[in-house]
Amino acid sequence: MNKLISKIAIVIVSLGYLGMAQATNTIYVPVGSANEVLIINADLDKVVGSIGDVTNVHGLASTSTGNLLVAGSMSLAPKNQEIPEGMSEDEHSAHHVSGEDQSKQPDNNSSYISIIDAKEKRVLKRIEVAGISHHSVVTPDGRYALSTHTTTGNVSIIDMNSKSLHGTIETGPVPNYVLVSSDGKFAYVSNSGNSSVSEIAVDQWKVQRNFKVGNAPEHMVFSKDEKTLYVINVGDNSVSAISIADGKSINGFAVGNGPHGIDISDDGKRLFVSNKKGNSLTFIDIESGAIDSRSFTPNPYHIKSIEGTGKLYMSSRSQPWIWVVDQKSLKVIRKISIKGEGHQMALVQN
Repeated sequence: MNKLISKIAIVIVSLGYLGMAQATNTIYVPVGSANEVLIINADLDKVVGSIGDVTNVHGLASTSTGNLLVAGSMSLAPKNQEIPEGMSEDEHSAHHVSGEDQSKQPDNNSSYISIIDAKEKRVLKRIEVAGISHHSVVTPDGRYALSTHTTTGNVSIIDMNSKSLHGTIETGPVPNYVLVSSDGKFAYVSNSGNSSVSEIAVDQWKVQRNFKVGNAPEHMVFSKDEKTLYVINVGDNSVSAISIADGKSINGFAVGNGPHGIDISDDGKRLFVSNKKGNSLTFIDIESGAIDSRSFTPNPYHIKSIEGTGKLYMSSRSQPWIWVVDQKSLKVIRKISIKGEGHQMALVQN
């Protein structure tokens, strides 16, 4: 009997390891100029598919399960454009204004946020919003998505259940990037126009605090414990470190020319910053504050840490590839050829 129990235990453990081995890392990469989203197996560093029917997609986010993607368009839709499939006439006209109200919508145009079925690789719904859609995020429970609109100074809230516009929030001029805490209680938006980061209480959809950061903040990342928010400041080539507890700056780092992407290492000890104009990747030892860099040419752009693999993906703004970089040595493992420039990458681990 004991031998039988031991054999059963071994089988169960083996099946557990097999399940772990079958877990995959998938990266979805929006390629604006190609009007599609690429699907990359991040374990093999290989393009395995694509999703079309998305115009000039830049911001991209995924639900935690990976079943749905949220893709924002950086192109404005003309007012006389035909109503897209999956959208009612009322929805189409809701964000266009006329007469005296035109002054409230400076560009008199709108863009679309697309909800995509990742498995079926098709757009389920297009939601019309005012202004171009820049970066996006989905709350951990998959209930809402947020997208920033740099030309209108607000953030759209998308109801993922009804696949409709829930509302908008004004955070500050030129809202750029958006993050949500892992408990889903707070969202953070960088406002490039007034050098601030807004904290939004998700349960009320209200801005409750504003943090002062460097000049023209853009991309952001949390520390692993989410006690610190690291913010790239494009206007002064720096990274601010903000204490979430009191909203104060606890440190700052000088980085290369034209910083753009930022992410954190698997162990949480290093920050990585791509410098688009300086053709380099800066890495920062968070504990000691030591800063160094490696040359990457040309124009390092968006970056994404592939958690648990020791790899960093980094796209080029001007060349059709993604560098696969070892997080420790910063050596290039390989390049992945794509059809254009890779923007905000979404990682799904399952």
